[in-house]
Amino acid sequence: MPGAMRVARADLPYAAILLTSRIDPADLDNALDQARDPAVPIADFGNNRGLRRDFVGERLDQFSLAEVRRHFAPIERRLTELPFRAFQAERAELTILRLAYSRDTPIEARFAPDSKAIVEYPLLGSTAAARRQLELLAHFDLLQRRHFSRTHLCGKCGSARLNTYEACPQCGSADLLEQTLIHHFRCGWQDTESRFMQGRLLVCPKCNRELRHLGVDYDKPGMVLVCRSCKATNSEPLVRFACLDCSAVTPSADAASIDWYHYDLAEEGMLALRQGHLPRFDIAPLIQGRPRAVSPQEFRLLATEVARVAQRYSRPFAVARFNLNIETLRRQIGSVETDIVFRKAVDAIVEALRTGDFVSTAGANSIVVGFPETPAPSVTPVIERIRATVRNCTTVPFDIDAEVAEGDAIIDMLAES
Repeated sequence: MPGAMRVARADLPYAAILLTSRIDPADLDNALDQARDPAVPIADFGNNRGLRRDFVGERLDQFSLAEVRRHFAPIERRLTELPFRAFQAERAELTILRLAYSRDTPIEARFAPDSKAIVEYPLLGSTAAARRQLELLAHFDLLQRRHFSRTHLCGKCGSARLNTYEACPQCGSADLLEQTLIHHFRCGWQDTESRFMQGRLLVCPKCNRELRHLGVDYDKPGMVLVCRSCKATNSEPLVRFACLDCSAVTPSADAASIDWYHYDLAEEGMLALRQGHLPRFDIAPLIQGRPRAVSPQEFRLLATEVARVAQRYSRPFAVARFNLNIETLRRQIGSVETDIVFRKAVDAIVEALRTGDFVSTAGANSIVVGFPETPAPSVTPVIERIRATVRNCTTVPFDIDAEVAEGDAIIDMLAES
């Protein structure tokens, strides 16, 4: 491997990987893909920022090697105690669990100003798929989430490297000046302090009387912003994001957001490591028999598997979630009747679907439907047909709110279900 030295040992494929110079990240990825244990510790003496590394040193000598061995000893002990087993399709996800286990540490997020996402996971290295994989593992309760931060995205290029500023609602300028308001008790006039200033005196611009005593002649009820560009005053400026990468400006109300988390290895994650596979079931009967209604857990597993295949072969796949007004119905007709109507609605939705579609409940007031080989825009007429079917199956007024996801957004929808 260019720029790296592999140190072999009899009982492990690699005792460690030493990076002695700058390397192409793809070279390290290839070496880890070929390794029997991809969680092998890595020492970096080549200033390879952005790569996964457990030890960073400036000079490779006998003293630094001794420090590497000391630092890697507990990692290699934990790796040896629990040999790595994984199907190829699940190798990346199980490697993440194994890194958290062998390093005995949470998977911590941190800010990375050089990255367009501005958040990275040092334990995993810079990888575009890290968040999707972490969310998938948390979705299966293999990792436990702790909120780290929320970022917003440029509406043009998707970068999270944004400068936040306040803008004038009238002209959009950021050239705003904060000024104190003056309220003259006698005539009731209120304006910015600069309008009252005449030299060192305060003089009302309406009645031309001098204001001498705060609390007697006048008060200061608050602050306003004055735009130097258009002279407009306002107390609630707009918040806008200027992209540092493409210079586009996105109103805060239009900017998409992403929540980022720290992740702790859960007991279910340890169980998956010991078993050598992610939580799974035999999905062949579900596909061959084409049953349309499945349990929530089966739906999550099946939808995740179909999404993986769709992404691998560039095929369309969409998931829709229908939210029903269950709480309102319970107040109107009681819990028992609501549950009966809800089951009728589920049955009606199942009958309205195509043979290959599958459906499940997502909590007490939601239904999720998977649409294989169907892009999101094509789901709209199906949604309208389902709404009509539900309306026809009961006289109770159902309010149905539907949302559709495809691609990576499916994992986020399933995590919220």
